[in-house]
Amino acid sequence: MKLKRSLALCLILALAVSLAACSSKEGAVYVQSVEELSKVGGIAPGDRFAGMVVSENVTEIQKDSDKTIEELYVKSGDDVKAGDKLFSYDVEELQLTLDKQRLEKEQLEASIENYKSQIEELEKQYKRAGTRDKLQYAVQIQTNQVDQKEAELNLKTKEAEVKKSEELLENATVVSPVDGRIQEISENGTDNYGNPLPYITIQQAGAYRVKGVLGELQRGGIVEGDRIRILSRVDANKVWMGTVTLVDYENPTQGNGKNDFSYSSSDEMTSGSRYPFYVELDTSEGLLLGQHMYLELDTGDGETTGLSISGAFIAYDDDGTTYVWAENGRKLEKRTVTLGEYNMMQDTYEILEGLTGEDFIAFPDPESCAPGVPTTHTETVTQESGVD
Repeated sequence: MKLKRSLALCLILALAVSLAACSSKEGAVYVQSVEELSKVGGIAPGDRFAGMVVSENVTEIQKDSDKTIEELYVKSGDDVKAGDKLFSYDVEELQLTLDKQRLEKEQLEASIENYKSQIEELEKQYKRAGTRDKLQYAVQIQTNQVDQKEAELNLKTKEAEVKKSEELLENATVVSPVDGRIQEISENGTDNYGNPLPYITIQQAGAYRVKGVLGELQRGGIVEGDRIRILSRVDANKVWMGTVTLVDYENPTQGNGKNDFSYSSSDEMTSGSRYPFYVELDTSEGLLLGQHMYLELDTGDGETTGLSISGAFIAYDDDGTTYVWAENGRKLEKRTVTLGEYNMMQDTYEILEGLTGEDFIAFPDPESCAPGVPTTHTETVTQESGVD
């Protein structure tokens, strides 16, 4: 996952750097927004995602496809306790099915006894028969023995069916095996791609995690191992921390349907694929199953700017001082910056001091960057057409 994000980021940064290095307008140096450079990875500082507290454990309740549901007692979103009724089968239909199966079982038992009697009689006749007739009796005996074996196998199958129907009749009402919340009820039994689904899915109460969703253009912006801040929607002072344990690119959802609770403060995705990601909580104390939360990438201890830019924009003096070429009043200035953590996978530095998201900086080209050089926010790239 991190490798994919790194490769994509490198391509974007390469394009940005090439444009920055070769773009100028009438001697002015092209400068770029620090905020835009900081969000190259798809997630900008301060972006928030809507999340929901879900259970780490899910219980799936299957239904017998050969039976008819008489009554459904729950709906999506309901909280249930172990032993609460979920649905019941049609008892009248179950009883008719059981009666039929019992009759078929009795017929098979009778057939087996009949075969045994015939074989016993044929064996007696075989002993009294002459040499010429023994072969005929032997064939009849073998035929009856095969039929008897087949009937015995069918009887075992029928006995299993009878037992299952008896259990269903005794337990015609299906109850929840766990405490939790009804996550989904699948009436047709399949998803949009025809894959089988459980009839009822229950999010178990207990160990919680938080689910968020990434848009298509945000792919790679969050990866496994990222630290996430989880904020209460109603009390800004309540904050939980967690770690991304899964970004599920294998099971995307489409569009922004009514059940899609995800967005970010710069959400450019109003349609297209969305990818769920899951955050393992450091502690779930005070959280409730199904509670809606805000999610954002953790930027550290709160004393940083939350900005990270490509190392390509960082320059160094002989004494090791780090600086950038920043715009100040439409002119370049050499501005010292304090660097924080370095991200080797993305080749980015966290900016602790010296820049804000509102600043603009230039690629440190020694041939064009100098104090006082005019700046421009418009990039122009000249290309030789090769035509005289």
